Amino acid sequence: MVRSLSFLQLFVILAVGYIGGVLLYRGIPEADFTFLVQLYDSRAAQNSSASLLIQLATVLSFYVLAIVLSLSKRTRLFVMLVGALKAVLFGLASSHILAGGVNMLAYTGWWFPFKLLATFLVLLFCWTLSPPFFTRKSVKRTNNLRIPLMIAGAGVVLFFADKAVYSILGG
Repeated sequence: MVRSLSFLQLFVILAVGYIGGVLLYRGIPEADFTFLVQLYDSRAAQNSSASLLIQLATVLSFYVLAIVLSLSKRTRLFVMLVGALKAVLFGLASSHILAGGVNMLAYTGWWFPFKLLATFLVLLFCWTLSPPFFTRKSVKRTNNLRIPLMIAGAGVVLFFADKAVYSILGG
C-alpha cells in the first residue's frame, strides 16, 4: 500500500502541475512566458532552434538541480518542487504548442507522450532522492545514487529517442 500511495502522489503532482501550467498559460500574456517555453523545449517556441548541446543541458539541468537540493537537509524539502516545476512547464509548453496550431497528429504522436514520460522520470528521480516521510527508515543511511542515476540515464535515452522521432516526423 505504501508504494502504490507514493506513485499515486507522483501522478497527482504531475496532473496538478500540468493543469497549473495550462491555467498559467491562460492567465498571463504570451510574451511573458515565451522565454520559459523556449528554455523548456526550443521546439515548442516554433520560431527558435537551439543546438543539441543546449537542449541536452536543459534536460540535464532538472536532474542536476534536484541532486544539488538533495545534498543539504535544509533544502531537501524543495527537491520535489523541481519535479513539480517540470510538470508546470510541461503544461505551459503544451498549451503554447496547441495554441500555435500545431498538427494534432504530431502533438499526440510525438510531443505529448515523450514530454509526459520525461516529466514523470524527473518526478520519479526527485522522489528517489527525497523519499516521502513514511518510507524513510529511522536509522541514518547513506545516499545511494545508483537508482537516481539510472533514472537520469533513462531520461537522456528518452531525450535522444525524442530527437529521433522528431527528425523522422519531419521536424
